[in-house]
Amino acid sequence: MGIYVVVANQFEDFARHENVMSYSTLLLVLKTPGPSVLRGCKVVAGQGLGRKEIQHAYRMAIASGHADEFDHWDLWTGAELAGQELAHKRQRKNVLISVPERNEEGLYTASLLLHAENELMLDHLTGQHVQGMVLLEACRQMFLAVTERFHLDDYKPHKRYFVLNEMNVRYTAFAFPLPAQIRYRLIDLKQPRPDRVEVQATMEVWQGEQSVTGVDVKFCVMDAERLGLREATLASRALSSQVDTLRRRLRMTPHPHAQLMTEPIPTL
Repeated sequence: MGIYVVVANQFEDFARHENVMSYSTLLLVLKTPGPSVLRGCKVVAGQGLGRKEIQHAYRMAIASGHADEFDHWDLWTGAELAGQELAHKRQRKNVLISVPERNEEGLYTASLLLHAENELMLDHLTGQHVQGMVLLEACRQMFLAVTERFHLDDYKPHKRYFVLNEMNVRYTAFAFPLPAQIRYRLIDLKQPRPDRVEVQATMEVWQGEQSVTGVDVKFCVMDAERLGLREATLASRALSSQVDTLRRRLRMTPHPHAQLMTEPIPTL
């Protein structure tokens, strides 16, 4: 019995492999009358397909008499996509992970779920592999989602910011448009005060039997209102500095509000 993995059209180079088929090729096969290359095979949705594409192909398969071939169609893509409150993304196509789960050993896991129209895949897709920046963004969403879901029960402020302090990345192998898992392990978590949580964690992206990417992070969760005041002051200071530099370059007189540069910055 053969197997076909169906990937988004953007992975056209990868789709040239023997057991892989692009989405457009699949639709063509399903609507072509006569003997089908899919007959007697199992067809599985791979990376890059959105829910609309997955559902559309499945309906076409049922209508064309391929129910048996598609009985495992969503085997790899059925996991629940992390929502906006976890991944901090408004558009579903920009979410790269499933809802994270925690096992008994303290390891948090989520599936990598790619959409071909993701913001990081629209203008940079070369070769057959998944771009490193996509994997890095998946890890960023992972630490947001794990923290939001599991580690903020005692956090008081309703509106909060995540502030990234440090991120180190290791790429050890190519990842391809096939199933992959993000594994998150908490190293340290402190809450020095009710409106501040400090976290250190490590993550790995696994595909098959190997780790393809590793990410170490340090970040903190802060009161959005308190951080907003500091951010606004720093923004004003940066703008004043650039405007003053431009005025000197253009030989203009100093602006009367230049004293904003000396105002104290709110502490965090």
